[in-house]
Amino acid sequence: MVVASIAPLAMLAREVAGDAAEVHQLVQGSDPHHYAPSVNDRLTIEAAPLVVWMGPALESVLARQMALVTEERQLELLDDTGLFEFDGSDPTDPHLWLRPRNAAAIAAQIAERLSTLDPQQAQGYRQRARDFSRAMANLQKVQDRALWAYKDVPIVSTHKAYSQFFGPAGVAVESLSGGSKQAHGARTMLDKIRSEEVAGPAGCLFGEVPANDRDRQTASHLNLGYQALDPLGSTLPQDAGYRTLMEKLLADARRCLSTIPDRSA
Repeated sequence: MVVASIAPLAMLAREVAGDAAEVHQLVQGSDPHHYAPSVNDRLTIEAAPLVVWMGPALESVLARQMALVTEERQLELLDDTGLFEFDGSDPTDPHLWLRPRNAAAIAAQIAERLSTLDPQQAQGYRQRARDFSRAMANLQKVQDRALWAYKDVPIVSTHKAYSQFFGPAGVAVESLSGGSKQAHGARTMLDKIRSEEVAGPAGCLFGEVPANDRDRQTASHLNLGYQALDPLGSTLPQDAGYRTLMEKLLADARRCLSTIPDRSA
């Protein structure tokens, strides 16, 4: 059995495992930043041959339990960020799976670890990872082309989460939270929006599901449209695949982006 901390990692593990291994997802409907494993979850982690998780930057509370798991039985993805792409994105953004090419890199790592644990199924694991990588290269192109059309739309996020999604297309995202550099970038963008005094929303504010009145009020105050996104796939069916996650994320983002008038002329 493979244990994955969050839904996107469970999706990627299922892509690789196929019918050869069961995949169990730990975090169900809660914030991975604050998720603490239950007694049953701890027993599952202790018994699992492989636990796939992002790392303390995203799952700080889970890290306490993972400190008890041997290196051979865990795959901490943020432990070696040199395997991932960060062009156009914030290098401290831990949401690596929101870039399809990074999702392919995650799948490849899972395939190698499963191949070591289960050599008889190694060929199948590696072949499925290669097939998935080719599919993700195509998905990345489709996603980047779709988002590039909005490269001139001011985009603000409620917290540091979406640079891996928008960045590969050359679309800048400024966060209202994070370090001083990110906060300064957001202030600069918002000052520019206010100075233009345009009619209607001047850009988009993206938060996370569920949509809430606080984010709506923030967007209204800043003269921005508002859309809650679902980077963790928490609103999707349990058996949803990674492609479904990304297609829904793109469709939801375009709900706001497509309403912003083109003022580049």
